[in-house]
Amino acid sequence: MEPSIRILAALVTLATPLCAWLCAPPAFAQTYPTKPIRIVVAFPPGGSTDFAARVLASHLPKSLGQSIVVDNRGGAGGNIGNDLVAKAAPDGYTLLVTTEGSITISPSLYRSLPYDPLRDLTAITQLIKYANVVTLHPSVKASTIKDLIALAREQPGKLSYSHPGVGTIVHLAAEMFKHIAKVNITDVSYKGGGPAIISLIGNETQISFATPPSVMPHAKSGRLKVIAVTSARRFALLPDLPTIAESGVPGYNVEGWVGFYAPAKTPDKVLARVYDETAKVLKQPEVRDTVQATGAETSGISPRETSALLREETAMWAKLIKSTGVKIE
Repeated sequence: MEPSIRILAALVTLATPLCAWLCAPPAFAQTYPTKPIRIVVAFPPGGSTDFAARVLASHLPKSLGQSIVVDNRGGAGGNIGNDLVAKAAPDGYTLLVTTEGSITISPSLYRSLPYDPLRDLTAITQLIKYANVVTLHPSVKASTIKDLIALAREQPGKLSYSHPGVGTIVHLAAEMFKHIAKVNITDVSYKGGGPAIISLIGNETQISFATPPSVMPHAKSGRLKVIAVTSARRFALLPDLPTIAESGVPGYNVEGWVGFYAPAKTPDKVLARVYDETAKVLKQPEVRDTVQATGAETSGISPRETSALLREETAMWAKLIKSTGVKIE
């Protein structure tokens, strides 16, 4: 055999296994997951994000074959937890559950963020969706939106509302109400939905435009009362509650949801596995009933649909923030 042919044959022999190694799909994409998965919750325990994450943590281990660790990283309107996941290794072992507002509102609210929500995070799905509910402490002498507006105008600045951080949907829902209804209600910020609701129960604050999972159990027990929903149409799970728009504030419309995300560049096969198993969980009657009992609905729309919704709402909130002048101090 000619030397040149022998060299070529040797190179082919060496290159064949190398090519097979380079061309093969990553092993972790084929075997994922092989270790526990951490779900970062961008808010403290007690709110709707924490609720949604713990639903996943209770059911996903059965299908994924690995345990789920819920890691609450609250603060800065969700940006601390979001940033942590945006900078995590894109291997499917660090995922994020956060409100849609922390993804779609923050770019317009903060002068600079250490991450770009739409660039550095990949949407997996919308987990739960809901219309926020106008919630009052029982001592507030108002049973309708018109009553609340009249009371706020009689006592400007005396009533206060709680929210889980500047820029959250709970905060901006209230600010939109103040802006359209032309009332003066003092805002009080807390580090998460749980502490905000505790303040309402304790009458430290009197109002919240809260998420149903965080307040409906307390409303059923009589510790709080709800008088309206924030969506443009009545919410199917709370049909007896009128909308703010139909109660004297035309044009008002705010809806909320909790999303599931991974770091950008997470392999498609890993994302597909997580999405498929999550969608199955959200379709389970037990899960649907658990979520509905809090006044919310399960979703499970595709990653593509979730991404489109994020882009649409990012533009909507940008317009609202500009018109209301809300700023991070």
